[in-house]
Amino acid sequence: MPMTTASRPSRHALAVLAAACLASACASVDLSKRYDPPPLRLPQPIPSQQPPISPTGVQPQPISGVQPVPQALPPIGAVQPQPQSPPPAPVDSTVVAPVRPDTHLVTLTGQLDGMSVIPATRSNGSGQLDALYDSSTRTLRWKTSWTGLSGAITAVQFHGPADPGQSAPASMIWPGPFGPRYEGRATLTPQQAVDLMDGRWYVNVMTSAYPAGEVRAQLRIVR
Repeated sequence: MPMTTASRPSRHALAVLAAACLASACASVDLSKRYDPPPLRLPQPIPSQQPPISPTGVQPQPISGVQPVPQALPPIGAVQPQPQSPPPAPVDSTVVAPVRPDTHLVTLTGQLDGMSVIPATRSNGSGQLDALYDSSTRTLRWKTSWTGLSGAITAVQFHGPADPGQSAPASMIWPGPFGPRYEGRATLTPQQAVDLMDGRWYVNVMTSAYPAGEVRAQLRIVR
């Protein structure tokens, strides 16, 4: 049977019915304790710009930069002057390296024994000669001591030029007398100085038992 206009529900009645149904449906939703909605986050104010604090608590300080001073540019095509290096310091030709005061002094020594004599002797005598030569004046000074000789010394002489194992004529005779020690001084000739510096001088000590020489020593440079 067709519905008449009077029997049709009005729009207002339909809206009331829909609201009632929605309310009854919402009342049936189970809101258990497990439902924990997240908290709302409210917008935070923007923090002011502050300089970071260093771990040590020291605040960094701003560095004041040095402003460059503007310089006038040269015109285009102009040749730039090149910096010149300072001239070298003049060399003083009068400066002389210091000279050691003892460079002209030469020390010599020699050991006296019978095996150095030609021919060798069986003497128990021994001794030592120490000398100092001054090349600036060609002056030779020496000290000698001996012991264990067979008898009194009859003569002592420098001989040269000769190498060890060779013989040479006497180049200088020592004046006596002779005791257990002897000190002498003499000025050498240029050739004698050359032979002495070449190690070609020797001293020969003679006694009555050994008139050709009982002990002998070759002079050698120490420094």
